[in-house]
Amino acid sequence: MGQPQKWSDRTGLDNLKSIMDGRFPVSDAMGQILNLNLIEVREGVCIYEGRPSAKHLNPRKLVHGGWAMSILDAAAVLSVVTALPKGKMCATSSIEVKFARPIQAGMKCRAEGEVESLGTNLAHAKARLIDVETGKLLAFCTCSASIYDIDD
Repeated sequence: MGQPQKWSDRTGLDNLKSIMDGRFPVSDAMGQILNLNLIEVREGVCIYEGRPSAKHLNPRKLVHGGWAMSILDAAAVLSVVTALPKGKMCATSSIEVKFARPIQAGMKCRAEGEVESLGTNLAHAKARLIDVETGKLLAFCTCSASIYDIDD
């Protein structure tokens, strides 16, 4: 039996592709709780889809803003991960989200993240959240991600 795979041995894009095709199993508890699915990665781009349910509603019976922030954060920051070389990882250091429309339970939503700039220690990315059925913008974000060395 071979050695367990280490994140630091491959590029961020290679790791995300391996997660998507099941070759690099990971636990994604938040993704499961929020009904998020990673559907596409390529260099500089990450796309998630999700369908909020009744368990994601706020007291006004709209989807809680934290759900939208989470899917936008995932798409934006993982777009940075797709551009990282071996031995590097990143984490959100700041995020600003703007809401355009209320989100209803059951809506199929797509978050499209894209790298804006990539430096040695800091990257910037953006993401848009759209209603898949209508194509209407629901929310968008800009974020910064701190880049650091890993040796797992």
